[in-house]
Amino acid sequence: MPDPMLDWSGETVVILAGGPSVLDLDLSLLLGHRVIAINSAWKLYPLADVLFFADGRWYDRFKPMGFSGLCVTTGSVSDPAVVHLAKVAPTRLATLRGELALNRSSVTGAINLAVHFGAGKIVLLGVDGKFVDGRRHGHDDEYPWHYVARSYEDQTAEFRQVAPSIPVPVINCSPVSNLKVWPRMSLAEALKIEPA
Repeated sequence: MPDPMLDWSGETVVILAGGPSVLDLDLSLLLGHRVIAINSAWKLYPLADVLFFADGRWYDRFKPMGFSGLCVTTGSVSDPAVVHLAKVAPTRLATLRGELALNRSSVTGAINLAVHFGAGKIVLLGVDGKFVDGRRHGHDDEYPWHYVARSYEDQTAEFRQVAPSIPVPVINCSPVSNLKVWPRMSLAEALKIEPA
């Protein structure tokens, strides 16, 4: 099994989620930065260092053939190349390195993973918290799991709950995001800020 813990001490870590606003961003700006892609968002930036998914059903359906980075999950998968970490309730970020806090959003788990890796700053992309022009995702994979009413509200509540326990700055660079949990700015501006 690959080493599940990378050393990104003090670095900027970009979390690339699946929201449609990613399609309006210049992802070439991510070159030289650490990137954790969530689910099928890796297809929008195949150079991501890490692919994180929380649901084994996603992996069973969309096996990320061609992804060469580290794959991490809290889901149930039988692939020995995928690192499995335990999922714990998101009352705050998990401090044990074998655990990730999340419930309603893989973004929470990816933030926790970035903190485990030593991130000095976290930049969020594609964390829209809403449909954009009728789209739920920026990639073209057809998820068979239907949108559940109140999903975005529940995810936002989860972010609010864990936010005080995140020890580094988090910047939301999703241009149309509904979230007001973290400060927002453009991707170019956020990447210029030195990590903590």
